Amino acid sequence: MKVSVEELSQVQRRLTVELPAAEVDKTLNKLFTQLRGRAKIKGFRPGKAPRHILERYYGDQVLGEAAESLLGSSYSQALKESDLEPLAQPEFDFEPPTAGQDFVYKLTFDVRPEFELDPAAYRGFEVKEPRLEVSEEDIAQRLEQLRERQAMLVPVEEERPAAMGDVVVVDYQAFAGEAPLEGGTAENVDIELGAGSTQQEIELALVKAKVGDAVEATVHFEDSHPNKTMAGKDVRFALSVKGLKKKMLPELDDDFARGIGPEFENLQALQDRLRKDMEEMYQQQKDQEVRRQILDHIRGLSQFELPSSLVAQELEEMTEAFKRRLQQSGLDPEAAGLEPAKLAADFKEQAEKKVRAGIVLGRISDLEKVEVGQEDIDAEFAKMAQRTGQSAEVLKDIYNKNNAMPSLTSRLWEEKTLQAIKTGVIINQVDPKELTEEKQAEAKKEADQTSS
Repeated sequence: MKVSVEELSQVQRRLTVELPAAEVDKTLNKLFTQLRGRAKIKGFRPGKAPRHILERYYGDQVLGEAAESLLGSSYSQALKESDLEPLAQPEFDFEPPTAGQDFVYKLTFDVRPEFELDPAAYRGFEVKEPRLEVSEEDIAQRLEQLRERQAMLVPVEEERPAAMGDVVVVDYQAFAGEAPLEGGTAENVDIELGAGSTQQEIELALVKAKVGDAVEATVHFEDSHPNKTMAGKDVRFALSVKGLKKKMLPELDDDFARGIGPEFENLQALQDRLRKDMEEMYQQQKDQEVRRQILDHIRGLSQFELPSSLVAQELEEMTEAFKRRLQQSGLDPEAAGLEPAKLAADFKEQAEKKVRAGIVLGRISDLEKVEVGQEDIDAEFAKMAQRTGQSAEVLKDIYNKNNAMPSLTSRLWEEKTLQAIKTGVIINQVDPKELTEEKQAEAKKEADQTSS
């Protein structure tokens, strides 16, 4: 076997593999011998049909099988000899093998770009971490949210107008001009004033309304509104007030805490859990922000050509994830006008950034000798078991059956590499508003560059 390598670009290679005629003939002879024993051809007993007859009836099939066999037996060895590792499935180019002739095929694929990286470039740089601490006000706000969830709605007995915080019960009919909108009728709808659960124009129309009143509100819906019967229209809502309710919040005491869950003996136990959960949430936010800045930094440490196969793969994952999120929200991506080509264009820059950061991260992983061992995998499954309530063994079985272990290992490798970088950076705590303003300014800058 002869193997030659052609460098098409910094990240693309083409291998030409030549297999000698003797190997081609050996493969063809083997396949025709196997075929002769099972072929059924009129006029010949099983196993007695001559080769030229078999070629007439089954020639194309055998040549296809021969090509598959020759490729399968030589592909891995050719890559090993060339010391190359494709990033994705190669593109194969070949003609069917011919008896007595060498079999030549070519395969084209992407490889990781080679570049130098000084460890000093990813050590000692500064990142900003949001200063997030759980306050008594945070705990009080969370408790108030829990009280709202446990609130009871009771009818307002006295005759009075609706006020913010009340729940108004209405029937309504929607109109476009004077024509009723299809599906624009509903009865006994609860609208909580001030909750933002419906359009502001409707809430304002219902403030100070009494039971028995009829009010109207006109709402303009943007062209992008998911309901096509309303999109781009001024819709008039005729509302009939049928009832008025108010919320009765439970007392904030030990009984309230026990009502939230049996694990809370008293109000203090509930407050302690809320504090612990919020501290974990804030820590996740800090970690995510530091992670974002680290990735932003390392992405710019070296310039190299991006492997198109990796970008295409990342682009597909991003667009599919986005469409799944839309579908989970009850929206149809196609009905919303989100064509695949447009989604791909929208996500391309983001996909390229992610691929670039991932390649640099891989180089840093090599320099820092990051490895993911069985103990790391076991520890991750132990954490997952604690979160989900399922045993680690059950979770491992699920991951193995769904071929998800490589994805898990890749994620652990990435996190260990980021942690190795994080140990060498300087973390400055700042007001969260400062980071928000910086990200808004950066987003505006990118948008201006895109539009220009």
